Amino acid sequence: MQITIHQSGDLMESTKQVITEKITKLETYYDRIERADVYIKAGDGNAANGYTVEARLSVPGPDLFAEYTDPSIKRAIADVAEALRRQIKKHKEKNNDHGPRPEIALVAPAEEAEATEDILLSGEQL
Repeated sequence: MQITIHQSGDLMESTKQVITEKITKLETYYDRIERADVYIKAGDGNAANGYTVEARLSVPGPDLFAEYTDPSIKRAIADVAEALRRQIKKHKEKNNDHGPRPEIALVAPAEEAEATEDILLSGEQL
């Protein structure tokens, strides 16, 4: 997966590592993530605005997107990663086939019934 970080200001190396770690961990939940774009926007410095973190994951089907604002950039990153994890879970459930079981499961009981009849016939012949 390719991770691209877009920022409005300078980021510390440790913050970039946290972003990479959190986004890469999402691959353990869904291995078909093609690309992640992470946008970091610094607010005006007061607690109400803080940092806005947006992330878009390119997956088969519609992209997954999350956005959080928090005074702590690392907490905002963690919130975005958690929101994306929940979206991945829903995306996988939606795309799984919940149809009937294959016919193989239906064939096995019929074979058992035939085998039982063979045994009964053998017992009657004795």
